[in-house]
Amino acid sequence: MIKAERHDLIIVELAKRGAVGVQDLAELLDVSQATVRRDIAELNANNSLLRTHGGAALVDRRREVPYDAKIMAYLPEKRRIGTHAASLLEPEMTIGCGGGTTVMQMINSIKRQSLRVLTTAVNVALELRDAEHVDVFLTGGMMRKRTTEVVGHICERTIRDFNLDVAVIGVDGIDLDRGYTTFDSEEAYTNRVLIGQAREVWIVADHSKLDQICPAVIDAIGAADRLITDNAAPKAFVDALTERGVHVTTV
Repeated sequence: MIKAERHDLIIVELAKRGAVGVQDLAELLDVSQATVRRDIAELNANNSLLRTHGGAALVDRRREVPYDAKIMAYLPEKRRIGTHAASLLEPEMTIGCGGGTTVMQMINSIKRQSLRVLTTAVNVALELRDAEHVDVFLTGGMMRKRTTEVVGHICERTIRDFNLDVAVIGVDGIDLDRGYTTFDSEEAYTNRVLIGQAREVWIVADHSKLDQICPAVIDAIGAADRLITDNAAPKAFVDALTERGVHVTTV
């Protein structure tokens, strides 16, 4: 395993656990503890993590994890969520979405369907470019290099030209009182505009996003009709969402 891959996996593990020891990382990566310590030292030097006695920790839980690391975190759960969400779509629907890592797990299934897809994400548009029966509309706007999603007033104007059957929204945090949240305020606002144009709103998020709060508010809990998450979601949290009118599916 090359160094860059080890660094990504270390960040993924920290995203899951918040803190992790050198011995655990050595076993996970199948390398020596000396190698892990060098990796931690390099990641600490560029402020990607905080070196601790015996291991490493996230610099700040409120800080956004690199996109490549997000992709790998809870990947099996995201695949199940994405596949199930895509199976709920009906032919000829017009859907709106960004390019979140869970939304991306819908793409392979979407390719085989007949849909219209409005997206704010360059990566989504590129993945669907060869899908014979999918019409793809890519909004303009300023691209966030971290995620390849576009934001801004140009993006907003395009979205408002569409009536969407479904908006599929990926989030970084769900809290019963603070609602659906993410790290970037402009992405949050763009998602809020998508929600406003949609007949139905589906949130796709693995269980690690539940009972979490990020800095930027997307919308209130009641803005979504459905949450699709994985079967590790805490029952009490699922029940509380259901009581607030959100249809929750665990897969």
